[in-house]
Amino acid sequence: MWKDKKTLWFDLRVEKRRAMKIRALATMLSLIALLFICCTACSRATPTPAPPAAVTLVDDAGRTVTITPHPQRLVSLAPNNTEFLFALGLGDKVVGVSDFSNYPPEAAKIETVGGMPLNFEKIVALKPELILAAGITSPADVSKLEELGLTVLVLNPSDIKGILHSIELVGQATGTEVQAKALAGEIEARVEAVTHKTGQATEQPRVFLELDETLYTVGPGSFIDALISMAGGTNIASDASSPYPQFSAEEIIRRNPQVIILADADYGVTPEAVKSRPGWEAISAVKNDAIYPINADIISRPGPRIAQGLEALAKIIHPELFQ
Repeated sequence: MWKDKKTLWFDLRVEKRRAMKIRALATMLSLIALLFICCTACSRATPTPAPPAAVTLVDDAGRTVTITPHPQRLVSLAPNNTEFLFALGLGDKVVGVSDFSNYPPEAAKIETVGGMPLNFEKIVALKPELILAAGITSPADVSKLEELGLTVLVLNPSDIKGILHSIELVGQATGTEVQAKALAGEIEARVEAVTHKTGQATEQPRVFLELDETLYTVGPGSFIDALISMAGGTNIASDASSPYPQFSAEEIIRRNPQVIILADADYGVTPEAVKSRPGWEAISAVKNDAIYPINADIISRPGPRIAQGLEALAKIIHPELFQ
């Protein structure tokens, strides 16, 4: 009798464990089924997003251009365009640049594709998804690039407003709209800070900006002429008949600039050399040692460093405002 009770107790224990396992298994299967239902519902509620659509823009040449979204291989045909791309954080996607693309320093390590003329064979070999051309790029070259099946966006800013527009265009073309907005905002703020100060100046000194030793300078319609005005100066060539006139030494002496700025300093022209020119000792800028070299790139390239160029000009023309 004792053995029968013991056997019965053992059997009951076994059955109890079996029932517990069955309940546990049933619970687990129920959870798996619920999870499957939830995942199915989620997949139906959030379908896979469609790939981004191509971008269609109107460039500075009035052309309508359709661009593959987020192009990964970029070619620049002008130094200022190269600077735009790097300023927007796209340097690692630039596979080709124009001659004289020397900023930032990393740009000098990239394959060059010429300038005038362009090396079309090399450009094609680089397989660019987007080419940034410039105002100096001839329409014939733009057409030839298009005939080769390449996508070309022309940028041709002629003033600071145009530079900000170019930044916006490049941002839209490359999927860097956020970075473009931030960069444009920074440039606008720096420009406004300079013009606010120069607007307080009590005089606008006469300025001669020398492009080279043959006395070419900047006149009305040129980018630098506008910068001189914004920096609080009066360009002595503002009444010239062309954007880049050539003056005689006698005419410069007659117009008597109070400030001379040397955009040809990188080519060896020094303040001392200017002082030694015959008859220039009569010029106010020479008498007062107001002869200053400047990095020509930051004032002649309509690119993202333009605020830096304006600041440099303003500090030369109105040092009293920037002490």
